Amino acid sequence: MFFSLAWLFLTLSLGVWWWILGFRQAKTISEISISEARQVELDRVNRMLKLEGSFFLSMLTLGGVTLAVLSYRDHKRSKLISDFFSTVTHEMKTPIASLQLQIEVLLENTKELELKKKLEKIWKENQRIESQMGNAFYLASLMQGESLYLETLTVSDLCESYSHHEPDLHWNVLVPKETKVYVDKKAFFAMLKNLSENAKRHGKAKTIKLTVEKSKGEISFLLEDDGNGFIGNKKNLTLPFLRHSKTSGSGIGLYIVKKLIEKMNGSLEFPNSLSGFQVKLILKEVP
Repeated sequence: MFFSLAWLFLTLSLGVWWWILGFRQAKTISEISISEARQVELDRVNRMLKLEGSFFLSMLTLGGVTLAVLSYRDHKRSKLISDFFSTVTHEMKTPIASLQLQIEVLLENTKELELKKKLEKIWKENQRIESQMGNAFYLASLMQGESLYLETLTVSDLCESYSHHEPDLHWNVLVPKETKVYVDKKAFFAMLKNLSENAKRHGKAKTIKLTVEKSKGEISFLLEDDGNGFIGNKKNLTLPFLRHSKTSGSGIGLYIVKKLIEKMNGSLEFPNSLSGFQVKLILKEVP
């Protein structure tokens, strides 16, 4: 919207300047003492400049206004979509959490092996739905430009706390003590959730090694899995809605990870690895 208005202002300014310059030049020439025949010709050229200049300015104005209107409609439509995502994800959180709790209760009280397997499958699918709803929520938040709640947290507590959220994966956490970062805890967990989901679903990984290192005022979180790895252009991994293969996801997860880490003044890297897949999250260290 801003760029369309800026373009409209710039082109109109140039058009008006050209029109005034042409009019002044024609007026100056007409004041020179010349023959009557030449004067008639100059008057004709002067009228032509005025008419063509007016038409040119009208077209510029019409094109600029049309562009501004279309940009405003597109902005309004994007806002409606993001509001819809926010509302839906917010309304779905409670029933999904309630369903999750009921499934866990049934799993604890069920002794029949076949039924327990079915309940475990339902539990995993519900976890997947919850993860996708979380991604939709963060995608809507990013589209609306909402801010994160940043706070100073200890890295060891942060990483060890999250590792217990993924019972399907074996986590090997190597974290230096008393190291602190300035992050949004909920958003940080969402990033780890997306990365671990990718490792499980697409890489078929069973183990994730999380190594945290300090270097030149930065904290790097290196996640290495024992999965199948990735074959392709890693630069495209964070592009949303880009499928790299028939079995790959939508790409929203890594896009959200990239945007969230940038909101925390950090960066995302994909180091080369001989086996498995590696992701590095880099954040500023809190003194």
